[in-house]
Amino acid sequence: MITNDEITDVLNDLVKINNDRINGFEKAAEDIEDPALADLFRQLTTQSRKFRSQIADDIVRMGGTVPGVEETSAGSKLHRAWIDIKSTFTGHDRNAVLDSCVFGENAAVEEYEEALDEEDLPGYIRETLSSQLSELRATRDQIATLRDNL
Repeated sequence: MITNDEITDVLNDLVKINNDRINGFEKAAEDIEDPALADLFRQLTTQSRKFRSQIADDIVRMGGTVPGVEETSAGSKLHRAWIDIKSTFTGHDRNAVLDSCVFGENAAVEEYEEALDEEDLPGYIRETLSSQLSELRATRDQIATLRDNL
């Protein structure tokens, strides 16, 4: 049986993933020259903040401590650095930014899937994460379609 501390650890990882998404989409909105895409990235930043807030509520409900907004996952620091490097060489190319976003969304989807693999998650947490995962998959697919339809 999974403990509350283990559940909190799983949820904290997802908070950090959403912090990464916030940082990544803010960066993408700054880098992209297409106003429609910049608006989309700002909407996805808002989505990430909503997800983070929902998960933070569950962490607090379980008696845990929520990571600060500046805390990110170690792996995504590398991903953000990759976005920075790639955008420098591509001149903020639309396709490169979209490709980076798809890469990041794939990582987020995988983290959520792993979290949902935990058998003893409380139903209300499973419901929240399942709903967020569904939105993440739709977001990833939307961005991939934009990238592929150049």
